[in-house]
Amino acid sequence: MLKKDYCVSAVIRTRDIERHFHELLWRLSRQTLHPSELVVVDNFSSKRKLNNMVNLLLLAKKKIFGNQICVKLVPITDREFSHAYSTNVGVFVAGCDFVCITNGHSLPVSEIWLESGVAHFRNLEVAGVAGYSSPHEDGSVWEKLGYEWGWKRPNELSGAYVKDDFFSTVNCVLRRSLWEEYPFDEKLSNEIPHAKKFGGEDYDWAREMLARGYKIVVEPKFNVYHSHGEKLSKLVSKYLIWRRIRRKVKSFRRPRKSYTKLESAKPMYYDL
Repeated sequence: MLKKDYCVSAVIRTRDIERHFHELLWRLSRQTLHPSELVVVDNFSSKRKLNNMVNLLLLAKKKIFGNQICVKLVPITDREFSHAYSTNVGVFVAGCDFVCITNGHSLPVSEIWLESGVAHFRNLEVAGVAGYSSPHEDGSVWEKLGYEWGWKRPNELSGAYVKDDFFSTVNCVLRRSLWEEYPFDEKLSNEIPHAKKFGGEDYDWAREMLARGYKIVVEPKFNVYHSHGEKLSKLVSKYLIWRRIRRKVKSFRRPRKSYTKLESAKPMYYDL
């Protein structure tokens, strides 16, 4: 087991209280390496839903975590939302050296999930650690087939299951000090069509870290369950968009500078 003095912030990006959110909090509380703080970035659409989140987190802090964790809630509006900005806000508010980022509808696969990811930072050359995601039990048949036969099986057969530039904020851990040097780029949506909705800032961050001489690690024990119940047409469309985003990100000259609105406007948050 890792030393208790590892300070890890768990950042959860969510829109309201999602269907797996309660289960995620419960699983985080049972990790062999306990997060030192919980930062929830809530993309809310009404004051009532924000109040619901406040009440839930206060209850979870007491009943699930036994008041042994610091809890922060960062509300952002629909107008402010982008994948890059919501992630940057969470990391900015986080106070630990290492920041674990996931989503409100993702679930760690085991109780050693967080420890397995953070363990790689014993190597000072590691900038970030990522894990893959497989569909929930209630995921669509197309998500399950797409994962098993369209992605997992071909990569296993080709020996390309682990790629050193794979990095996704569906579940990852990063060094906060390196994020301070290169936040997730909020201007990607100006340069790449669909980036605001589908992301790409996490892949860009990994490519930048590699260009600066750091390492990105993929840890199978750091996987999560994650799915949206999507149909085949939606999955195909997302795949084609992701191919274009990745191709554009690979074309950037590096090292480069990223942009975040946090350079001029600091977020408001609740310390619960």
